[in-house]
This record gives sequence, C-alpha cells and structure tokens, in this order.
Amino acid sequence: MIINYILTFIGVFNGNSRWYLFWGGFGSCLSELAILGLVWKKINCHAKGCYRVGLHHVDGTPYITCGKHHPTHPGSGPATAEQIAQAHALAHSTTAA
Repeated sequence: MIINYILTFIGVFNGNSRWYLFWGGFGSCLSELAILGLVWKKINCHAKGCYRVGLHHVDGTPYITCGKHHPTHPGSGPATAEQIAQAHALAHSTTAA
C-alpha cells in the first residue's frame, strides 16, 4: 500500500502512462540535482573528509580550503590538513628564494 502511494506520488505508477509523470515531474529534477552536485564539488573544502564550504585560497597552490584547514588562518588545525600545509610552505619557500 505504501509503495503504491510512493510510486504514484513520484509519477511512476499512474494507470496507462507509467513513466510519463515521472519524467515530467520528479525525474526532471535529476538535472538540477546534478548541477547542485557539481557546484558543491567546486566550492567544497579540498581537505580530505571535510564537507565545509571552502572560501580561503591557499597561496601558490590550487587548493581552496575552509577556515579550519587553511594554514595561516587562526582556526587552522595542523593535523587534519597536512598536505595542504606542506604545499603552502613549499610555495612560500620557492617564492622567497
């Protein structure tokens, strides 16, 4: 009973036109979800396992990090973003020399 209600709600089960309502309604949102996924991947912090929004560019590297993982930000955690901190230090040592 519940499965029939769910299938009718998303438009899969509706008498003669089985998939028409799905692609016209609920299924048309799949492209919007894909766009949101791409935008999230672009603005997500580059530290592995961090799901915060990355707003801080790390100088000399292609990394964009959140405030917690940025090497020069006051709230940075050195143990969680070691690779980003090493890339930052390497970029500054090559530009200073």
